[in-house]
Amino acid sequence: MLVWGRPRVRQRPAASRVLSARLRGALVLLAGLCVIGGSWLALDDRFYVYRADVVGAVRLSPDEIFAASGLSGLHILWARSSMIERRILEALPTLESAYAKCSLPAKCGIVVVERQPKVTWDENGMVWWIDAGGVVFQPPHSFPSDAEGAGEVAGGWTIRGPLPKDEGDRLNERVRVGLSELWATGKDVAPEFNYVPGRGLVFTDERGWRVILGQGPGMERRLRVLERLTADLEARGITPRFVDVRFADAPYYSLTNDW
Repeated sequence: MLVWGRPRVRQRPAASRVLSARLRGALVLLAGLCVIGGSWLALDDRFYVYRADVVGAVRLSPDEIFAASGLSGLHILWARSSMIERRILEALPTLESAYAKCSLPAKCGIVVVERQPKVTWDENGMVWWIDAGGVVFQPPHSFPSDAEGAGEVAGGWTIRGPLPKDEGDRLNERVRVGLSELWATGKDVAPEFNYVPGRGLVFTDERGWRVILGQGPGMERRLRVLERLTADLEARGITPRFVDVRFADAPYYSLTNDW
């Protein structure tokens, strides 16, 4: 027999209601803890960078490198290694590479490698340094004359004259190749050169003779030709105004002209 009437409503068990209330309370507590933790992380001074351990600086001071990094006063969560390294290299072209690493709470380390100048180039009083790769950069203003590494600069070559550069602030390729080959010979060719557009590298030897070496590949052969030519001239008692070995197959000299 069927009885029609109002349907029965199933009541939620009391245990389920208690569990739901506890879950809501836990979520509220967790949200509150997140707010407190986030505020602490954002406001506590211990999470802001005010110094860094800098390794590898010789000519530059650690303070200069730290200033260039953009880390001063930065929250540790915003310290990205790639960003720090890019800033340092853009601001300090005397550096060949930079590596940065940061960790909580606010500890940062920076390792740099400085470019090693092989040539000091004097362009009408404006002094440049050039490394083995032909990168042209200015000496750091803070570099003291008695600092470690000063001997490397003093022991390099000095070149005077207009500075020929390719795109990207690199020494002209033919001049760069010529210098690289001269370094490779290991010979102490001359302490100082002049660069003359159209002629290349020029120096005055111990006899007072002006020697035009030129530029580009073939430097070792030019030096051999120079040795034979100067020996022949001395044997014959000839004192030239200049000797030109740019074209090793046809070296020449002059007793009257300056060039």
